[in-house]
Amino acid sequence: MASGRFVRARDLQHSSSTVLKAVGATGEPCYITQDGKARAVLMDINRYNALMDLVEETESPHEHQIGDETRQHVSVQGIIRSSTRLIRRRR
Repeated sequence: MASGRFVRARDLQHSSSTVLKAVGATGEPCYITQDGKARAVLMDINRYNALMDLVEETESPHEHQIGDETRQHVSVQGIIRSSTRLIRRRR
């Protein structure tokens, strides 16, 4: 199950500042829902950048240059967990 906050798109229009502050403070993603279904994810920029760095590493054409730690990221959840650890180390 996803961890984080769920916010309806309609509610986001009225409380975007509060939601942004919560995402920045906790580092947890916010799932935007519409008609009861998740439609988008709002996440902290540092977490997003760490996630994109890991994605780029795994898509590298030079597989022999990718470290063992990167090879272990076989799912999006694994990438997100690792990016959270990287962000915590950087702070």
